[in-house]
Amino acid sequence: MKLGRWLFTPSHYRVVFAGGGIMGCSSAFFLTRHVPPSQICIVERDPTYKEASTVLSVGSIRQQFSLAGNILLSLKSSKFLREDLKTELVVERDAPPDIQFSSGGYLFLASKKGEDTLRRNCELQCSLGADIKLMDSGELGTTFPWLCTDDLAIGTIGQVNEGWFDPWLLLTAFKKKLLSLGVQFVHGEVIGLNLEQNKVKHVQVHESDSKETELGCDFFVNSAGPHAAKIAKMADIGMASHPNPIMRVPLPVSPRKRQVFVFHCPRGPANPVLVVDPSGAYFRRESQDGMYIAGISPPPHKDFETTNLEVDYNQFDETLWPILASRVPEFESLKVKGAWAGFYDYNTFDQNAILGPHPVINNFIFVNGFSGHGIQQSPEVGRAISECIVYGKPSLMGLDKFGFSRILEGRKLLENNIV
Repeated sequence: MKLGRWLFTPSHYRVVFAGGGIMGCSSAFFLTRHVPPSQICIVERDPTYKEASTVLSVGSIRQQFSLAGNILLSLKSSKFLREDLKTELVVERDAPPDIQFSSGGYLFLASKKGEDTLRRNCELQCSLGADIKLMDSGELGTTFPWLCTDDLAIGTIGQVNEGWFDPWLLLTAFKKKLLSLGVQFVHGEVIGLNLEQNKVKHVQVHESDSKETELGCDFFVNSAGPHAAKIAKMADIGMASHPNPIMRVPLPVSPRKRQVFVFHCPRGPANPVLVVDPSGAYFRRESQDGMYIAGISPPPHKDFETTNLEVDYNQFDETLWPILASRVPEFESLKVKGAWAGFYDYNTFDQNAILGPHPVINNFIFVNGFSGHGIQQSPEVGRAISECIVYGKPSLMGLDKFGFSRILEGRKLLENNIV
């Protein structure tokens, strides 16, 4: 279904988004190039973004993936984050937005067991235009003398286009630009969808003042992050009793709590790198005065409850600290200063994004399931979603594989070295 000319009234929009985090705002921004901004509406239940996944992420970007689609998404997004947003998101009479992008490479480490996988990943990344350097254990030890390399075979590090930034500044830059263009924001929660002839026709919204509103739409975008499955159910996606077997297949996205710890170690490594250990643990230096952040995903059978965002410090003491100290001996003397937690929009099927229209309700657009990769891929994903709405499909090579059809077919897109 392609974007044409449709009815527009104050309660009818060409596109309604459920969720005003980074995916909703980025997609809406690129859509304004094709649709009058006043005909785009974003429904966001918490405009303070206090518990939004976007602002609770660590805000970093890499090209070191094993799937071509992910490599290209992040490669294209990097240019926007480093350069383009300064002109694309500037608001008249304001200074260009600054998301405090700091260049630094991801340093992936592999033991002998993971060597072949990391080599293959590096070859693919370089073939697609990423600048990734491969180092053996000797070079790792020379370049990073603080690193314990006894059990390492190789490592790879991004030379350019990788780094970290402030997620809050990125989100507010997008939102400020959208408001200046005239995109409509509604403070409320989507509580229902009305379907007619296999299309979303109306979006029911419970507004912050307890008033209930019905918004007509030509396209509906599910940008609800970790709550995306709840929104999909409102369109009967995943209804076990549905006569159409395709509609019985649910959106496999649910919240997963991930923790980030802040610690101080004045004598720790000063290199601008984000180190990814073979165990999956990661750390990076945050400041010149010896502050670091670090984290690790728990094993599936020990995953955290998702009823709150309270931090379990036992994970640091029992799991993360021993890994950090064995990799960097100086970390034996670190001191924990704080921590926070946030929710991933976790794709339980294959931990990768689900993009584009539903095969039956083809004006219902998914932008879900990024499982921790969302903030870094948000600019190019936003462009891709706008293209799905306007042209029927995204232009970037390989993104067709990220559609909902793979869920129906049981065709998993699995990443090696998922962080």
